[in-house]
Amino acid sequence: MPTRRTRLSAGLPRWRKYTVESDFFPVEAGALEAVCDTQMSDGAMKKIVLAVATLGLSLGMTITAVFGTMITGHWSIAAIALPAIVATLFVGYRRWRKPRPAAPTVPAPTVQTQTPRLRPKAACEDDEEHYDAKDPDHLAARMLRQGRYALLLRPQVAANLRDEQAHAAMECLDEAMGVVPEGDVLLQSWRAVGHHEDGAEHADRLVHVDSVYLDRYPVTNRQYYEFVADRGYENMSLWDRSVWPAVLDFLDRTGHPGPRFWHEGCFPDGREDHPVVGISWYECAAYARWIGKRLPSDPEWVKAGCWPVLAQGTRPMQRRYPWGDTLDRERAHVWGSGVNGTISVHEMPDGVSVGGIYHLIGNVWEWTTSSFGVWDTTARKLETPTPMKSIRGGAFDTYFDTQAMCQFQSGESPINRKHNIGFRCALAVCDVISGDFDEVERPEADLVGCGANGEEELQ
Repeated sequence: MPTRRTRLSAGLPRWRKYTVESDFFPVEAGALEAVCDTQMSDGAMKKIVLAVATLGLSLGMTITAVFGTMITGHWSIAAIALPAIVATLFVGYRRWRKPRPAAPTVPAPTVQTQTPRLRPKAACEDDEEHYDAKDPDHLAARMLRQGRYALLLRPQVAANLRDEQAHAAMECLDEAMGVVPEGDVLLQSWRAVGHHEDGAEHADRLVHVDSVYLDRYPVTNRQYYEFVADRGYENMSLWDRSVWPAVLDFLDRTGHPGPRFWHEGCFPDGREDHPVVGISWYECAAYARWIGKRLPSDPEWVKAGCWPVLAQGTRPMQRRYPWGDTLDRERAHVWGSGVNGTISVHEMPDGVSVGGIYHLIGNVWEWTTSSFGVWDTTARKLETPTPMKSIRGGAFDTYFDTQAMCQFQSGESPINRKHNIGFRCALAVCDVISGDFDEVERPEADLVGCGANGEEELQ
């Protein structure tokens, strides 16, 4: 398949193609040929100058000897001049016959080829030879390797698992997700965050949140790669019907299905543990469905970070950041933290929330299920040309402290695929079995479950 660079070079002169196709060629081949011609012309000119100088010197010496002999009558002058004339002519002859250095050869231009990167082996590829789709044990093992333990813990699925499989899935859940307990949380309008003028407190809304699991880390490139390798972009049942035409445009730099900044369907080298970015809200929602979870709502996300403490008869006391009320750039990767780009989700562990959730603030903004401005009063709702989804938490390029607060809400078009927006997933506690594997007979639950109070669910 011709590359973009090859197509650009089609129809150009030969020397010009070298310049387009090779990044290692420092100058154009036509310029090199001109240099060679100049060097060869300089060599010929030197020979001509040498011949003229030798003959001129010899002629001058001969004339001097002849006139000296005629004037003085001493033939000794001629005897002395003759060897000098012969020696001059001999030296000039040898210099003339000396082979000239070969013209510099122009190396054949080489086309720069990108060394194929070592692609990680996805779980769906690792066991392809021995995988039996009809064998429940094979299916459960593959889903665990893919990180789809949430599906295995659904009551209707867990009833068919062996005890060791159910225990393995529960261990994965405990390791990968933290619990946000049931309770109330105060949500502020995006207009009121960071402002303390009179009446700003009246913009707060008290929202009740059911118990929910929340990913401890944002979804990484390596985790999202499992979704891409399992042909998640071709499984249209995972996607909202309204966005089906746009799925064809969700491509990486090389035209493969995947996040915007990937190459040939794979993430950049060394960024396995970085948050996946360059993905739209719809891509996040499709991944969440595939893995058996959903995106968190605004109340769930804010409660995980603010960790409200409710004293009897008072409003909840909430912190501005997961660690306290002051932004600490050694705990959150925001502007001024020293790195202009995403970092591994395992860095800056001191920014962890009370519930064990990391990177809620900084590194990347995070999509939620909520709409932007949903917490405004009716009289002050912001009308936008296209509906926007809420993003929370700030990113590595967030400058203002107030924009990195747990309460701050920004918005983006759900179709946008930006360099600083990622996501994490949520799972309602009531959607999965508890640690008591003897009691798994529960009503069938839908994938979106019973969480996200007061908010629209994934459609």
